Amino acid sequence: MNTTKLYLIRHGETEENKTGVLVGSTDTPLNDHGRRQSLALRERINALAVDTIFASPLSRTVETASLVFGDQARIITDSSLQEFHFGAWEGMHFSAIAQQYPEIWQTWLTDWEKTLIPGAEAFGAFKYRVINVVEEIVRANLGKKVAVVSHGGCIRSLLAHFFCVSVAKGYWQFKVDNATLSEIEFMGELPILTRFNYR
Repeated sequence: MNTTKLYLIRHGETEENKTGVLVGSTDTPLNDHGRRQSLALRERINALAVDTIFASPLSRTVETASLVFGDQARIITDSSLQEFHFGAWEGMHFSAIAQQYPEIWQTWLTDWEKTLIPGAEAFGAFKYRVINVVEEIVRANLGKKVAVVSHGGCIRSLLAHFFCVSVAKGYWQFKVDNATLSEIEFMGELPILTRFNYR
């Protein structure tokens, strides 16, 4: 039986990642450290051959993919791989959110899955679009090696989907660092986690 390999890569660091500013779907670039992280990951996985590379269309993921796989790599972008859209919280520091939206923030801390952030995407819709597109990618590339360069929330959702009772229960059990690779092998429909947070 041919195995299908799925390589999940989180983009390198941005200034917002560094300073605690929430930028789910906001298009922010890598900072210099994020570029160095991505090049370091390229060195670590230099022997990694992939058949197809997918990425979120945001600049931080596309640039990470180019740095990891090379300027000549063909990258297929898909908006379904974008990070969660935080609505009114986009571009805000966590401390500012807690101050300006104290009740919603407390709800987020205790029941984040059902919290309704003003103008934000529903979490159920977010996890559905991410899981749905990646499962379609896997089905369309059976027996191949596929890379998906995306975001922390997307990768946590996928890992929780494949390896936990539910996305809600498993989402926060995975700390996905910037410019890291997690690898899943599919033996038929059975997912096997072979690498996590590798750098």
